[in-house]
Amino acid sequence: MAFSIDSIFTTRTALPKNGGIVEIEPIVALKPYVRCFWTCERDKANKVSRVIPDCCADIIIDVENDGAGFVGMCLDSFAATHINAIFGIRFYAWAVPQFTRTNAVILFNALINPQNLFNNFTEFKDSIIEAKSTSERVELAQKYLIGLLDSRCDSDVMNSLCDIVINNGNISVSDLSRGIAVSKRTLERKFMQSIGVSPKTITEAVRYQLLWQDCIDNRFCAIDSVEKFGYYDQAHMYNDFKRYHGIGLGEARQEYYDLSRFYNTVD
Repeated sequence: MAFSIDSIFTTRTALPKNGGIVEIEPIVALKPYVRCFWTCERDKANKVSRVIPDCCADIIIDVENDGAGFVGMCLDSFAATHINAIFGIRFYAWAVPQFTRTNAVILFNALINPQNLFNNFTEFKDSIIEAKSTSERVELAQKYLIGLLDSRCDSDVMNSLCDIVINNGNISVSDLSRGIAVSKRTLERKFMQSIGVSPKTITEAVRYQLLWQDCIDNRFCAIDSVEKFGYYDQAHMYNDFKRYHGIGLGEARQEYYDLSRFYNTVD
């Protein structure tokens, strides 16, 4: 990838260490593309966790029941319960085309059989299921992904993504297109081909993600964030946050720090 976007932008889930989920960083060569590998062990499953928009897409492998699915980037929050041992690969949404040449438009908000997207996936899934440890699964996954990786990407899309992050998601599509000297229509076409969503959609999703990361900082100040992210006022910011997160900003902060009943083990 021409520019390693992970050096300026890393997504955050609602509460990665709850719900029995453990995240593992990839090797340096995969960091621009893969946010993390993650696991949910059988004895830690059966917990409810909040899934929030994180600008990512996942391969999810059920290591107990020989099942797998690809979950594309989505913009809605929801409650998820894992009842079996799981191994997952979380990609940045814009990096998925580097591993599969499928039209990115069909990946947004989609649940797809990974066998239809990734070469030799059945053999890879079988090796993950047969592996004896998480470290072995991560090693197998990294070798598999390196073998699939095509580092070619659209430099206009990547440069625009950098502009979006640098400006905290507070930038118009017109300004993005001027920054790379292409028309708005051309930029929108490039984003649909590379990510499956419009530049406006990804800009708003990045803004929400950066706001969430501000929210869980102990130094969070609502007034400062209104200005930083370009909201009209605090009400506008609160409403936009709730639209993505599913609950209000104050409740989300309490949930993050206090581990509210939402995260208690299901009886």
